[in-house]
Amino acid sequence: MPILKFNGTTEAQVKAYATKVDELVDLIVAKPEAILMMSNDNNVYAAQNTNKRIYVEVDWLARPEEARVALVKHLTDFFGGEGITVSVKFTEINKHLYVNNNRMG
Repeated sequence: MPILKFNGTTEAQVKAYATKVDELVDLIVAKPEAILMMSNDNNVYAAQNTNKRIYVEVDWLARPEEARVALVKHLTDFFGGEGITVSVKFTEINKHLYVNNNRMG
């Protein structure tokens, strides 16, 4: 159950990215209905004269390094660009997430 939380970008951009869910299914080996995306509506502040920053938090059940690298590339290709830095932080939620009273992982 990957949960992607976006900071420093607009809700419209997150909605546009959500249309790519079928691409993510193959990259990270997940069912489309298990992928959850949220726009945290949090601004990201950085020192002047630095790139605009987008910070994505990913909570998921453990996956191989290849899946992390593939997701980072996918996010950077979509949100990155000239003058934009995309940072991605992963947290493994094995046995710490409950869905409908069932422990995941």
